[in-house]
Amino acid sequence: MSLLPIFIYPIESKPFGLTYSEWSVKWWQWILSIPKSQNPAFDDTGAFAGARQGDFNIFFLCQIIETAKTIPWRTITLPAGKSIFMPIINWISIQVNNESDDEMLRDAQMHADEMSNLQFTLDDARVENLRDYRALSPFFDVDFPVDNAFDVSPGNHRCVSDGFWLFFRPLKKIAKLSSYGSCSSGQTEISANYYLQYRLT
Repeated sequence: MSLLPIFIYPIESKPFGLTYSEWSVKWWQWILSIPKSQNPAFDDTGAFAGARQGDFNIFFLCQIIETAKTIPWRTITLPAGKSIFMPIINWISIQVNNESDDEMLRDAQMHADEMSNLQFTLDDARVENLRDYRALSPFFDVDFPVDNAFDVSPGNHRCVSDGFWLFFRPLKKIAKLSSYGSCSSGQTEISANYYLQYRLT
């Protein structure tokens, strides 16, 4: 069964005034601002899913970090009416040794080119044509905290990202999401599963 595209904002659209590429920047600045000890990407249960969720209309979800050993099932409750923005699989190039913009951009695009086996289901209905949802970010800055997700030196770093994303309109009261993608010829597998419940009050 194929999921009707009415549930997903088109890749060329501007949900809440921003493109997919611009939302990807906000997503990275969100996830990378959170120390590893409270970061949703390292959370198997969903306990940290609400960390630093700031936008009134959007709720960010995340996958696992590349080094994760297990695929999580996260159960979360979110406010009614929230749209959901999340990656299927993505890559970020971080400037740590004075890499040039061209080097960082080539690195991000090369890794995204290698991404394959994209899968996403909502309540067991497949989302088709996932390769159409690729978004390359502009260059952006992130203030990395101590004990950050990628163990880079704390402070400001220049970044660029490429990958595959989905932006869902508000879903029904209870929903199940599952996603999967791989890269590096299948050596790296990125996945996550969610049980979502919308809080009506």
